[in-house]
Amino acid sequence: MAEVPEVEIIVRDLRQAVVGRRITDAEVLAPATVRFPSPPDFIEALRRRRIMEAHRRAKFILLPLDDGRTLAIHFMLWGDLKLRAQGSERAPATLVVFTLEGGEELHLTDTLGYARVAVGSAAEVTSRLKLDELGPEALDDDFTPEVLTRQLRRRKSPLKTVLLNQRVLAGLGNRDADESLWHAGLDPRRLASSLTSGEVARLHRAIRAVLEEGLSLRGTQKDLFGVQGQAKHRRNVFGRTGAPCPRCATPVSHLRIGGRNTHWCATCQPETGMKAEPPAQASLL
Repeated sequence: MAEVPEVEIIVRDLRQAVVGRRITDAEVLAPATVRFPSPPDFIEALRRRRIMEAHRRAKFILLPLDDGRTLAIHFMLWGDLKLRAQGSERAPATLVVFTLEGGEELHLTDTLGYARVAVGSAAEVTSRLKLDELGPEALDDDFTPEVLTRQLRRRKSPLKTVLLNQRVLAGLGNRDADESLWHAGLDPRRLASSLTSGEVARLHRAIRAVLEEGLSLRGTQKDLFGVQGQAKHRRNVFGRTGAPCPRCATPVSHLRIGGRNTHWCATCQPETGMKAEPPAQASLL
């Protein structure tokens, strides 16, 4: 599952191996993948354009080009990007192929077919993809407990729902939200506005720790070069319904909150949320 750590690793790999190179051609194998402009115009917009930088905003990969336009890529759930030798066999799930100068290609794949791309001026990409409506980035240096407090204080929805609201916090995904709440000892059903300052500080530390651990292990998917990341997709509670909690052995609970599968430990994450500190933490792995 492509969440912030997985997308950030790809962005860092693109800076290393692709930034500074020209796109000599592109081929759209699944027209629905292109959000805008039309697939023929998308291809023409990319031909002979040099990739100048690589950025991430939430789960969007943003590649500014030498003519002022920006190529945007979003993996959705299971999208992936691989750097391959030109003429390499294309997987059945390949959606778009970008040919680079120097005899290599970027293959955008997605077994579900949900991944999307777009190209336009920086202003158009920001407006049409609503990038200016996104909340703060959890990995930025200026994401502090005070910022998180401000984002949560008036939210009368369950914590899990609020953490997945991209206008509240940019890019935090389902897996990492569950893991962060487990590390913080907070019930995902709590109202976001009910957290004390101490609980917000715990949640802030947990979010940063979960994301930074994912980055240090290079995510759960293969990187741009096909090397498998070492982070576990099924970690402490996420996707482990009924399995023993690593801290206390209570069976992991499951519920759909806001339409999203949610996993937590009823003992370590009490519904009252009034524990001063969670129990001694298990390994972040």
